[in-house]
Amino acid sequence: MIKQLRELTQIQNNLQNLATQPAQFNATLPIRLEVMEKMQGIRYMLKVGNITMETKSLKELEIGGKYWAIMGKSNGSITLSNLIKQPDLLKTQNIPLKLSSEAMAQFLKEGDNPFETMKGFLIDRLAQAESKWEFAFLSHMLLSLKQKVLTLPLHYDDKEKDGFLQLRKKRVNNQDYLEFYSVFANLGATWGYLYKLDNHIKLDINVMYESIAKLLKNNLNELAFINQVNIYTNSEIKPLYDFNDFLLDLEG
Repeated sequence: MIKQLRELTQIQNNLQNLATQPAQFNATLPIRLEVMEKMQGIRYMLKVGNITMETKSLKELEIGGKYWAIMGKSNGSITLSNLIKQPDLLKTQNIPLKLSSEAMAQFLKEGDNPFETMKGFLIDRLAQAESKWEFAFLSHMLLSLKQKVLTLPLHYDDKEKDGFLQLRKKRVNNQDYLEFYSVFANLGATWGYLYKLDNHIKLDINVMYESIAKLLKNNLNELAFINQVNIYTNSEIKPLYDFNDFLLDLEG
């Protein structure tokens, strides 16, 4: 379990390293946008970075909702396609607990069962929570453990790359799998399985956009510690456990 968790953490690190290669990734990273208001008909006012723009969408968008999209050009105009709603996990930037690579390494040394280690850690932190929001956030992490899902808030040097890694153990037809989900504001979501079959480590990974799948396929050498990698695209990736509005509304 500890070894598999380390391998999953390494996969996330490699994904983030790929995202820091602008010459390679410039046109493939999904952009982030927020729906400000609905105009007449199918027109919406969106906020993309610090820019406000009006666009059409045949897909009904949630006012105040945050989405990923692919930006392109058509007849000289900017176009947005493949809009995918972000999960509640990314609703807030004020995350009271973030684990750096160093903290993750220390966390993995503390015991053979990271679920129990995290449970004890969260119970101690809950008793010292300094705000309703921190209490709500830590409570969500405990609730995810109750659903047999380990939720890890990850922190990198660049705050734009912070995100979450979730995992749970599964057993299907006498085969043990480690199911995982990860989400980063600058990369979107991934989901899949890490497992050992015929003494080989195998990875099935789903990403939201074909452009990201293509990038991964062109950089499989970054995952050399995995014997076999299968990459798929899936726009319906969901968290193993998502934070909901009921507790998120406690912020402030």
